Amino acid sequence: MPRPVNRLAHPARIRALWLFSILALAALLGCSTQTRHRWLTFFFDGVPPLGAQTNPPPAVAYDEDGRPLILTAPATTATPAAAPPYTRHPPYEDRQCTECHESRFSVRLKGTQLQICFACHDDFLPNLKVKHQPAENGDCTACHDSHGSPLPKMLTKPVPALCADCHDDPLAKGNVKHQPVENGDCAACHAAHGSAQKGLLPKPAAALCWDCHDNFLEKAAFKHQPVEDGDCASCHVPHASPHKGLLTKADPQVCFECHETADLAKVEAHRDQLEQTCSRCHDPHVGAEKFLLKPGVARPAPPATARAK
Repeated sequence: MPRPVNRLAHPARIRALWLFSILALAALLGCSTQTRHRWLTFFFDGVPPLGAQTNPPPAVAYDEDGRPLILTAPATTATPAAAPPYTRHPPYEDRQCTECHESRFSVRLKGTQLQICFACHDDFLPNLKVKHQPAENGDCTACHDSHGSPLPKMLTKPVPALCADCHDDPLAKGNVKHQPVENGDCAACHAAHGSAQKGLLPKPAAALCWDCHDNFLEKAAFKHQPVEDGDCASCHVPHASPHKGLLTKADPQVCFECHETADLAKVEAHRDQLEQTCSRCHDPHVGAEKFLLKPGVARPAPPATARAK
C-alpha cells in the first residue's frame, strides 16, 4: 500500500513558507504602527484596536521603535519629618513586668492602678483641694499609656484631643477665642491632676492672667473693684465668647450686673447715654482719673445741690 504524501514536507514548500515568514516579519519590523496593526489583524484574532492599553505602563517607557526613554524624576527638596521621640515607661522598657503584673504571663495587675502607680510615683492626691476626676477615681490609663507613647507624659492622645474625650469643645461657645485655648494649650491654665484653685487652675486667677497679660494694677491710681479683687472671671470668659474682649455679656449689659441703671441716671452725663457702651468713656480696669475716665473725657459736673453749697 503506498505511503500518503506529506505535501507540507516537500522541500520547495518548506522553503516558500520560511521565505514568507521572513518577509512578514520584516514587514512588521519595518512598517509604521498602522501597517503592523493591519498585518497582525490579518494573521491573528483578538488584536486590540490602535491606542488601546492592555497592560499597565512599564516601569521604563519606550518609544515606537523600541528605544527606552529616560524619565527624570522631579527634584524635591522636602525632607521627611522626623518621628517624635518615643517615651517608654521604665518598668516596661526594662522588662520588669512583675512590677505591675502578677506574672510575666498575665495581664492581671497586682493591685489597683493607684496602688501600682503610687508605688513609684508620689501620692499627690491628699494635698490637692480640687482633683481632676480621672485622677481622683484612680483611672490613670484614661490619660496615660502604661507602657509608653510618642507623646510627652506618655499621653494616649495629644492635647486637646485627649481633653475632648470628656469635655465639650470650649471654642464652640463663641467666635472670640482666648489664645491659649485656640492653640490647644490647655495645660497653660489648668493642672492635669489637681490644684488648690477652683477650675484646676495652677495659680489664683489674677496671678495666672499676669503670666501673659501686663499687670496694670501696679501703677494705677484708680482701680475697678473686680480687677482689684482679682476676679477677672466676673467680666471675662476664660475660653471663648460671642462678645469682644471675651466679655460674659455685651457692654453695657455686663456693667449692669453690678451698677444700677437708676443710680447712673442721676448723673447728668449718663442720662442720654445709658444705651451706649460704657467703655467709650470709662476704662474697665484702671485709670489715672476718678471714675476711671479715659484721657480726654470731660469730668461730669457736680450735682446742683453740691454747687449751691
